[in-house]
Formats: sequence, C-alpha cells, structure tokens
Amino acid sequence: MNNNIIDFPSPINLKKKEYVKIRDEIERILTSYALEKDDLWAVALASGRFASMTLEKIEGSEKALEFFKNCIDTQEKSDLTSNSADIS
Repeated sequence: MNNNIIDFPSPINLKKKEYVKIRDEIERILTSYALEKDDLWAVALASGRFASMTLEKIEGSEKALEFFKNCIDTQEKSDLTSNSADIS
C-alpha cells in the first residue's frame, strides 16, 4: 500500500455536505418563524407549497412526489412517539 496517496474530498461528498448545511439552516429559519408567528401549520403549508412547486418544475412530478414520500417516511421512522407539531 502506498502511503503517499492523498485522498481528496470527492465533489459529490462536498455537495452533500453543502446540501445538509442548507437544509439545516432553512429548517432553523422556518422553525424560528413558526414560533414567532405561533403558526406551524401556515409555515408548513407555505414552505411545502414552495418546495412542491419548485421541485415539480426542476425534477418533474414523479421525482417530486418521491422526494415528499421519502420525507414522510423519514419523519415516521425518526420518532414514532414524538409530536412533530411541538416545536417549542
């Protein structure tokens, strides 16, 4: 094995890290706004509308629906006993 080989971060891994950073920041902003307005439902609807309409334009209906199904599945698996509407 050659110890002189340097593993550079792959462009795909760097992009994934950036997407996670953006996702986390947007979720923090949306949660703060929902708390400020005391209306999680309205913020969820507005952000969901933006996401669904934008993803449909970019990826098409099938991939957009697949994305939302994956999000719902992830939420259901994350903690079945928690109340996801409780953001306080």
